[in-house]
Formats: sequence, C-alpha cells, structure tokens
Amino acid sequence: MGRSAEASKLESGPSHDPSCDLLREIAGALNERPAYFVEEASASLVQLTRRPERPPEYRCDTGGRVFVGETAAGGVPWGNMHVVHGRARPGDVCTRPPGTGEVVILCMSGMLRVTAQDEVAVLREGDTIHFHIEHGYEMAVVGDEPVEMFVFAAYPGRAAW
Repeated sequence: MGRSAEASKLESGPSHDPSCDLLREIAGALNERPAYFVEEASASLVQLTRRPERPPEYRCDTGGRVFVGETAAGGVPWGNMHVVHGRARPGDVCTRPPGTGEVVILCMSGMLRVTAQDEVAVLREGDTIHFHIEHGYEMAVVGDEPVEMFVFAAYPGRAAW
C-alpha cells in the first residue's frame, strides 16, 4: 500500500493539521483501530460493572418482535461487550450486517444453524461458536423446537449491534 502525499509531508516535516484520513492510513499500516491513538486508557485492566450500570438496549427483529440486549462491560480497552439472551421459533432467521468485532453464540436448547465467513455450523444444546463479524453472519432455527441462546458480542469503541 503506497503512502499518501499527506503521509509523506508528515514524515518530512512538521504538520499542524493531519487529517482523519491520515490517521486511518497510519492505523491501517499498524493494524490498529484509529481510536487506539486518541482514546484514554483505563487506569486498571480490572473493571467491575454492576447490574444497575448496564443499560438495556431494546431492539426489534425483522418480524417486529422486541428483544433486549445490554452492555455487559463498557469502557474496557477494546470497546464494549454486549450480551443478548434470545429465544427464536422454528423458521426464524436473523441476518447481521458486516461489522468490526467478535461474537460467541451459546446454544442453550434447540438447533441453530450459523453461517459466518462462508462456513456453516449447526449448534445443539451446549454448543458454542466464536467468529469475527467482518463479513456479517446469519442465524436460523432448524428443526421443530424453539431455540434459546446467549450471544456475547465484543465491539471496538461504541459500535452498535
């Protein structure tokens, strides 16, 4: 990847106003998030989040049903962690767009087909799957039984579901 003219100027002398594009370019070259260079570090790597401090996030699926997610831990060095306790009926499908972060799905009951990064897995009671979400993913209930699951998602910064 070639350097931009702005990057060359920054290297050759003082620059008073480097742009956000330059910050993204530098971050990409170092395989970091741009926010890494400007976010404040937490004083401690141990962070306790009490239940009343975890705000619920109400969302609707494509069928108009409301479900609740919540931030399990916020302000950690890598971003936020969300937890969703979900229930789905046979035939339900949920498609998530590409993003930045990781997801772990724990199937509590039923059978759930998960397609991520062109790989397909069927989860049964007690199974988990972990993947990065840069290509998006899809969950579909398979079989005749409803599914109960927990979805744990970690996002850099303040990304949304």
